Amino acid sequence: MDTDAVLDLVREVVAEHVTPRFGALAAGDVASKRRPGDLVTVADREAEVALSAALRAAHPDALVVGEEAVSETPGLLHGLASAAHAFTVDPVDGTRHFVAGSPDHATMLAELHHGRTVRSWIWQPQHLSLIHI
Repeated sequence: MDTDAVLDLVREVVAEHVTPRFGALAAGDVASKRRPGDLVTVADREAEVALSAALRAAHPDALVVGEEAVSETPGLLHGLASAAHAFTVDPVDGTRHFVAGSPDHATMLAELHHGRTVRSWIWQPQHLSLIHI
C-alpha cells in the first residue's frame, strides 16, 4: 500500500470504530488490561482487528503486531525486530484520554523493514490532524 492508501485505511477504520464511540462509551465498553489502570475499550479492540486484517490482506508477507494483541500475548513482540517487513498498530493511543472524553488521543501505525521504521502515521481524529513521518 502506498502512503496515501494507508492513511485512507486509518481514517476509514477510525471513522467506523473509534469516532462513533468518542464521548459515547457505555460502562461495558471499557475494561482494564493486565495492569490495573491500563484501559482498553471496544474501540481499541475493533479498530485493531480491522487495521490488522487490512494490512495482512495487503501485505501477506508482513508481521502485524497490535498493542491489544500484545497485551494478551506478549510473545508476539519476539519477531518484530527481525521481521523483514512488519507493521505496528496502536488503535487508540491515549485510551485514558479517550475514555475521559478528551480529544487528545490518536491512532498510530508504523511500518518497519528489518526492525527499522520506514514510515509512520499518527491520526488525531478529534483534531483532524495527521503527523506522517
